[in-house]
Amino acid sequence: MRRFSLSLFSLLLLMVASAAQAQNPSTAKDYLKRGITRFGKGDVDGAVADFTKAIEMNPQFAEAHLNRGKARRSKGNLDGAIEDYEKAISLDPQMTSNNRDITQAFNNRGFIRANQFDMDGAISDFDKAIQVSPTDADSYIKRAEAQLIKGDLGGAVADFDKGISLNPSNTTASMAYAGRGFTSLLQGDEEAARKDFDKSIKLNSEGRIFLELHLKILETQIKEMKRRRSEQQQPVA
Repeated sequence: MRRFSLSLFSLLLLMVASAAQAQNPSTAKDYLKRGITRFGKGDVDGAVADFTKAIEMNPQFAEAHLNRGKARRSKGNLDGAIEDYEKAISLDPQMTSNNRDITQAFNNRGFIRANQFDMDGAISDFDKAIQVSPTDADSYIKRAEAQLIKGDLGGAVADFDKGISLNPSNTTASMAYAGRGFTSLLQGDEEAARKDFDKSIKLNSEGRIFLELHLKILETQIKEMKRRRSEQQQPVA
């Protein structure tokens, strides 16, 4: 009975010590643990502060960078999140491999950059998304569209091919076939274009109108890209 009481007392002491450690962290790992707990409870600012403290104590702490990136992303700070994700990747590529949060962050910023006609920046972000998740079909398809708008038709076809080969969802595959069909049309291969458009329509539950709208947007972006490039090439008076 006495031995049981001592064991129970020791357990209680450990629990108290653990709770005290959580309240008063003293190491980078302690701050990481408390930050994760705070983030789970919705205290994002507190979590960011703890992850930052962990990084200050150990700048090479990849897990702290990764978690701060996630917290920053939840606050809408996409660039800050990517800064942390890039640091985490450089410190521990294995830990960050196939991480959906990182992949989506790069894809989101790439999409924003593409809509701002910063195609080189967009392609760079899609490259990084693919580096993290080499089997993510959506990343290849987004990069294909950016290359199509930029005018790299061969690169676009290669990425559409890769995206389709990864067996994405029907909606994603439909967009890929539509994009590849449009690229084939620009290359003068009307037969290949027709086949891809037919496949696209069969896979898309939204129907022909949705796909026509998507292709119209791509066509408009290509024209705008050409216009901007032409303006840049004009001599300054």
